[in-house]
Amino acid sequence: MPLSFFAAVLLMVTGHFTSCEPEDWTFEVNCNDCFDYEPDSANIIVYLTRNSENDSVPITIYRGPFEDGEIDWQDTATGEEFRLYSAVDQEYTVRAEYKSGNKTIIAFDDDKMYVQDQGETCGSPCYMVKGGIFDLRLID
Repeated sequence: MPLSFFAAVLLMVTGHFTSCEPEDWTFEVNCNDCFDYEPDSANIIVYLTRNSENDSVPITIYRGPFEDGEIDWQDTATGEEFRLYSAVDQEYTVRAEYKSGNKTIIAFDDDKMYVQDQGETCGSPCYMVKGGIFDLRLID
């Protein structure tokens, strides 16, 4: 087989493990995560840092890319995890605003939340929600 074939396979395998989303880090499918109907909405999950300077974090959720997306939701999160029930098959961008002394730190993350049919793996019907996880935690 040509060397380019092996390079392509290696790229696909390593790309799968180096992607940003935790659900992409493994090939395993947990059939306990199945819905027996195709959901049109699910929870967006936003991970945040809560510390002495940031006991609450203003967040903005945009439908689409930040540059031309429209604001879908604005809130102030008071915990390290924020959930918002939102439509699937949609790209979202989340913005969080932190304080650090007299400076402001703005964090962004974007992702697409979608439904994947895992009927062949888990038995039909089996629909799983993928994406919609945003990590906006500050790096220590």
